[in-house]
Amino acid sequence: MLDEITIQNLKEKHGSLLKLTSDDQSVTVYCKKPSFNAFLNYQNIYKDNPHEAILFLFKECVLENEIYDDEFMLSAGNSIVEMIKKDSEFSINATPQKDEFKKSAALIRAAFQVDPYQLSMDEFYKLLEEALWLQKHNETRLENTLITAFSKTFSN
Repeated sequence: MLDEITIQNLKEKHGSLLKLTSDDQSVTVYCKKPSFNAFLNYQNIYKDNPHEAILFLFKECVLENEIYDDEFMLSAGNSIVEMIKKDSEFSINATPQKDEFKKSAALIRAAFQVDPYQLSMDEFYKLLEEALWLQKHNETRLENTLITAFSKTFSN
């Protein structure tokens, strides 16, 4: 079990942490939210072996190097997947395809000059939401500018 200072240091380094506990309260583990790149790797592995993909995701996110039984790792991995689903609930398409992830990543990269593949999933979706808003706002501004220009040009 980690002490409070260590937990605070981990929060500063990784952002929000997930505290996952077994049903009998005997095992508690702290996990970071997966990066976008880790999530894409999880999806690729999931196609061939869902069991291995969930274990991979757990191992990518766990912050303590201990040995856990498979049942706990699968349960914790499924909890992480559920958390990702909650983070992505705002999205237009509930089951985005790989090219949509790439388009989203490109939009985030262009709007904020960050590497979207290194972001945690919640941060990725927050920035995507903001980038979509910025894109819509810029389109509205351009549209208003064109309307003003045409009205001034053709009003004489």
